[in-house]
Amino acid sequence: MRRTPLSIVIGLAVGLAWPTASHAFPDKDITFIIPYTAGGGFDRTVRALAPYMEKYLPKKVNVVPRNVPGAGGRKGIAQLFRAKPDGHTIAVFNMPGMAIPPLLGQKVSYDLAKVSWIARLARGTYALMVGSKSAIKSLDDIKNLGRPLKITTTGLGSTGHTAGVVASTVMGFDFKMLTGYKGAKQFILAAVRGDGDASYVLVTTVRKYHEAGDARMLVTFEKNSSFPGVPTARAAGFAELEGMSLERLVGGPPGVPADRIAILEAAILKAMADPELKEKTKKRPYLPANAAETAKRAEGVLEFYLKYKSAIAKQKG
Repeated sequence: MRRTPLSIVIGLAVGLAWPTASHAFPDKDITFIIPYTAGGGFDRTVRALAPYMEKYLPKKVNVVPRNVPGAGGRKGIAQLFRAKPDGHTIAVFNMPGMAIPPLLGQKVSYDLAKVSWIARLARGTYALMVGSKSAIKSLDDIKNLGRPLKITTTGLGSTGHTAGVVASTVMGFDFKMLTGYKGAKQFILAAVRGDGDASYVLVTTVRKYHEAGDARMLVTFEKNSSFPGVPTARAAGFAELEGMSLERLVGGPPGVPADRIAILEAAILKAMADPELKEKTKKRPYLPANAAETAKRAEGVLEFYLKYKSAIAKQKG
């Protein structure tokens, strides 16, 4: 009878008694910070994902969404940066929302260059809309207004405000930002009523107003227009604006170990591929990207908006 070497037996025993670091994680619930109030797009995206993410983690723990609103999302991300880098605290990032304050020289308690990027959840592309009763029917009509285009939005530092400043600058519009609206619904309706002329809105958000006949799209920054007869930015001669978007990215604090990032990444990607979740979110689908692609996308967003830093900064006053 052939004997098994004692060293192998000991090795097997140790391997069974002491799981690897990957198998030990997660060993407690995962907190998923949402740096905005409940009910918004970021909140819905994370809360839909959380139970499916739990399904694909190697150990049975809860994924607990936690709203930490304040300071335009900065409070929640600052809390993330104070968390232990053990993978048990992650957050959803608004890009470029999180990039604008430091770009404008405002003091923040985070450094986007040090985030432990994990995955992308979704991406929203912008479109320029006016009310359906507006006399403005094309980009040429805007250029021939003879006065500044009045753009309704929330305020300086928001993604819609930033998109409006950048796109209007590139397209050569004379414009004025009308700020103070609490959210997308309010500033879209303001444009529909005629309180302002136009709004830059995410395609997924404005589509229902377009389908109801309340909004007219003038240009979309999608690669391929999803609105019949509406030109893309590239077709209109502004290729640099193609893909101007809001990214919903997932990251952890600086220094999360690579093996734990890989576990979180796999669980999130498998969750987004789950047929049941895909069916539930088909009107607002996820757009998955792995950790490496997410890090590259975050860097690309920063580089894009850095080119328009002076135009954005002009709006501070």
